[in-house]
Amino acid sequence: MREAGIMKKQLLATTSAAALMLVVQVTGAQASTKVASIFGVYDAQCASFDCTLGTGNTAVLFRTGSGDSAYPQGYDTPSLFIDNPTANPMTGVTLTLTGYQGLNNGKVSAISLPNIAPGTILDVDWSDVQAQGNLFSFDYDDSYGHTQSNANCIVGQADCALVGNFDVKFAATLNGGPIAATFSPDNTQDGGNVAGAFVGWEGLDPTGLSETNFDAHTSTISGPLAFIFTGTTGNQKVPEPATLSLLGAGLGALALARRRRKTPT
Repeated sequence: MREAGIMKKQLLATTSAAALMLVVQVTGAQASTKVASIFGVYDAQCASFDCTLGTGNTAVLFRTGSGDSAYPQGYDTPSLFIDNPTANPMTGVTLTLTGYQGLNNGKVSAISLPNIAPGTILDVDWSDVQAQGNLFSFDYDDSYGHTQSNANCIVGQADCALVGNFDVKFAATLNGGPIAATFSPDNTQDGGNVAGAFVGWEGLDPTGLSETNFDAHTSTISGPLAFIFTGTTGNQKVPEPATLSLLGAGLGALALARRRRKTPT
């Protein structure tokens, strides 16, 4: 009986410690303030849709390179629209991409962006010279050409390849403090996304394959793909139901342990 009591106390201590850690994590997440939004768009031809995304802010084009001079606002390529609705400029802006699938798995590309003035939307157009392993390539989904035959390549077998999707890390300074957004087209990958489901803004399917029905030339806006938060994390995920259940159980264990300590023996 004495050993059983000791085991119960140890279990309570372990659960309580886990609960405390979760409290800290959730509190930390809530401490971050949302300051801006990022939209992902595939094949962003601004002549065919409103590049201000209905905000009334001014859209400013930034091209990552000179690989698509014939298409100054993108074609068959990813674009991010970074909205700054605040009264201060975003400075020291960087984007870091990390491939997590296929031929680009583990590859990293980083770029500095211009300052984003208040009341503007920066349209970041993937327009670098097309090269294998360059995650900012124009026509990114075709950057490996025909390197794989796959029955799922329904759009054009000539360019079928397992290119691979990538995660995005946005970092900048706003009003003297750091801001960040970490997100992915796949909500179960890295920082996740606001949509809560896979968003094909990179032109690839969930497995990272090109020439599928995600290679759709419709300038489809994903809605907010990510939010930019104060701080350096910028994770888009929220606690899952199982995590919240564990938090509730842990807090209950804490309350029980406290009650038992106060109860006279």
